[in-house]
Amino acid sequence: MTTVRRRDKLANAARLAGDWLRRPQALPELVAYAAGWKSTRGLHLPDFLGIGAQKAGTTWLHQNLRHHPELWFPPDVKEIRYFDARLHRGPGWYAGVFEPAGDRVTGDITPNYGALGRARIRYVHRLLPDARLLLILRNPVERAWSHAVMDLAQTRDRDIAEVPDWELRAHFDSRSARRNGEYRSMLERWGSVFDDEQLLVAFFEDIAERPRELLTRVFRHIGVSDDVDWDGFPYAQRIKPGSAVPIPAAHRAHLERAFASEIRWVAERFGGPAEQWR
Repeated sequence: MTTVRRRDKLANAARLAGDWLRRPQALPELVAYAAGWKSTRGLHLPDFLGIGAQKAGTTWLHQNLRHHPELWFPPDVKEIRYFDARLHRGPGWYAGVFEPAGDRVTGDITPNYGALGRARIRYVHRLLPDARLLLILRNPVERAWSHAVMDLAQTRDRDIAEVPDWELRAHFDSRSARRNGEYRSMLERWGSVFDDEQLLVAFFEDIAERPRELLTRVFRHIGVSDDVDWDGFPYAQRIKPGSAVPIPAAHRAHLERAFASEIRWVAERFGGPAEQWR
């Protein structure tokens, strides 16, 4: 195990331990729901989940869906992060987030969910067996670069040119960054728990090239009307990916080697925009 990967695991374990220590009273409730001893009937839980991928246009998706009159999202928040970071709060807390929605369709768009392990996905299914799932895929090379630009430059208020190569390479090779671009494993994990028809897979390129068509597919998938006034949606708004900054050739070559099998697998399975990745 590399030093970077070991550090990631230790940091994650410490965070989870801290979560439980702050709210240990939620553990019995969590166990009761996970084991099926307690029913979710009566809980106002989301109808669909946006599970990723990170840096693949989920902010654009959220900004557009929140303009649909039949949909409701918590105000001023995009990523609720219950299943990956706030599990310790318990299902009651999660349901309370959606309580103001009334009879409108609700969703939780948290791109970190795509990287969840099978055990956590089974818990998602326990709470939301009929949930519709949305996944937008992006060339994993571009996605990894955009992720690094955000984490190492934008959030630290510095130019990406100031970030040393070793720091970029460590970010590319971290377990969290790799896992967010391992689409085959991601689809296999979610597909082993949820039925195929519950998952809609789209592509980052659809946002730029076919935004209304993409949104129409999403509307139909999550069960809301596609007969909408398009003037009320910011679908033509340009997204601002971190990879607007060109990837230096050496880093591109490194990432292409790292994700070669992923790119080949996605292109062979889905074709379409994924063929351009090759």
